[in-house]
Amino acid sequence: MGTLYGIGVGPGDEELLTLKAVKTIKNCDVIVAPCAREGQNSIALNTAKNFIDQHKEVIVKHFPMGGKDQDKKIFEAFEIVEKKLKEGKNVAFLTIGDPFIYSTYIYLLTHIKDKGYATETIPGITSFCAAASLAGENIVIGDERVLILPATQVDKIEDEKFVVIMKVYKNEEKVLDKLEEKGFKYVFVKRAYREGQQVLRNREDILKNKDYMSIIMAQRN
Repeated sequence: MGTLYGIGVGPGDEELLTLKAVKTIKNCDVIVAPCAREGQNSIALNTAKNFIDQHKEVIVKHFPMGGKDQDKKIFEAFEIVEKKLKEGKNVAFLTIGDPFIYSTYIYLLTHIKDKGYATETIPGITSFCAAASLAGENIVIGDERVLILPATQVDKIEDEKFVVIMKVYKNEEKVLDKLEEKGFKYVFVKRAYREGQQVLRNREDILKNKDYMSIIMAQRN
């Protein structure tokens, strides 16, 4: 039986893959990568493409982020991966950022582990760590705590001094309203370490530059 390797490829810059991630990709027989829309390019695959030998089998699967088709698509991917594992092939599942931060890999891994297959997960640089480095902003300091949450849960912010808001796209105005109400200063990072990257701190600029690959970090005194 083969082994499933979940590999975090970081924010989108091939130079930010770890040595372990590159080595594991090279040693796997099959590469599986997710895409957000049917027929769309995979950001994770594009990030790692220069480390994938031409003779490798590459499979791009559509993974919807939520919705009624998510479970179906994840199970379809599981069946494909399971078939390759039964053939004795090692499979690399590439995921943007880190495999255990808001990743569809988590659901796929559950199916694979339940069937008793060997698995290993290779961490990657998270989107918010990459964004913080690009913006030159700390995420949290001292003995403080940091709250990490999706934009849909922004109303859960209470007395935290440091927050990281993910899945911002289409929720920008709601997020900024809440942060301003709570007295936060914020920074918006779009496409960190990818073409088109921007670091914005002005509300109007942020609302004019919405992007699927974006994140907001905020802090207050």
